[in-house]
Amino acid sequence: MKKFEEYYLGLDMGTGSVGWAVTNPSYNVIKRHGKALWGIRLFESANTAEERRAFRISRRRTERRKERLALLQEIFAEEICKRDAGFYQRMKESKY
Repeated sequence: MKKFEEYYLGLDMGTGSVGWAVTNPSYNVIKRHGKALWGIRLFESANTAEERRAFRISRRRTERRKERLALLQEIFAEEICKRDAGFYQRMKESKY
């Protein structure tokens, strides 16, 4: 390749790689120092937000369920304590 020779640089940008090639106006790959001027660079693809979103949804669902149960407990506490004073304590200690 001469110092001021006309050339084209082609790029192919994918999600996990970048390919490149240097060609002349006739679209023949140019050689420099005995090597064709083309190549590819591979890299790790970006992680999607799907996994993180699933954890966030699960966490919010759990928190909302706890809030609903606490609200119900507050509403019914007086009547339930009349029948069974230890009901809520047993419910907290239960693994279910």
